[in-house]
Amino acid sequence: MQRILVPVDFSDTAFHAARYAISLARQIQPASITLFHAYGLPPAANTTVMAVLPGDSPEYIHGVETEMAKWKQDLQSELVEYVQLDTHINGLPFMEAVQAATKAAQFAFIVMGITGKSPLGQRFIGSNALDVAHSTHVPLIIVPTAAAPRKVKRILFAYDRKQALQPEQAEAVRSLLKSLDAHLEVVHVSKDEPGNTPPPALMEALPIEATQYREIQHTDLVTAIQQYAGETNADLLLTIPGEYGFFAELFHRSATKQLAYNAGIPVLVVR
Repeated sequence: MQRILVPVDFSDTAFHAARYAISLARQIQPASITLFHAYGLPPAANTTVMAVLPGDSPEYIHGVETEMAKWKQDLQSELVEYVQLDTHINGLPFMEAVQAATKAAQFAFIVMGITGKSPLGQRFIGSNALDVAHSTHVPLIIVPTAAAPRKVKRILFAYDRKQALQPEQAEAVRSLLKSLDAHLEVVHVSKDEPGNTPPPALMEALPIEATQYREIQHTDLVTAIQQYAGETNADLLLTIPGEYGFFAELFHRSATKQLAYNAGIPVLVVR
């Protein structure tokens, strides 16, 4: 049985991500989903944050437990017999709690929304998604609010020649293709004239044919990938975090507005 971890802040965006996770679980059956909430403050939290965010009072914890139970009930109608749903609450700061959870159990995916219920929440949830992407080896799916839950059939890998695909990353991609029974297409964006010749190392690492590799000439990486994904009806955008490439351009920490990424295609991050 494959497990999916869904961090939640009880916003509509998080609920949407939970529904997406259920759709994913129905595809990789049998599977289990854990709705996960961590309420601890990071050690470096300043006084302004302390005044806004709830603490670990019994009243707050009871409220979280009540909300979790309501979410589980509301999502029950979308479950099938081969998909289980449970909940977990942790008093550690978010990243410590995620690391503890992924050490205690083997998860196939982490599924998160990209914004929270308020401007402050949007910054924290967006930052949390980026922190998870940069610190965990569990594949992360970032679900924008415009992405409707649907079966994943076509995965578009936003590939950059500057960033080599590591053996463990290639293994993770092969594993998810098998789990989802999905088709992979690789696209590389360059400012130079496209050649459409896949690198030999890439062909050796992934189960693709030359016809599944495409190069596009464009000056804007993000725009080119999103347009091509729409034209090819991709269900998922696969990216690798690093200094270069689609992930770096789309979710660069200095570009706060990009944390509200709202295209209609979820982004799968394999570290």
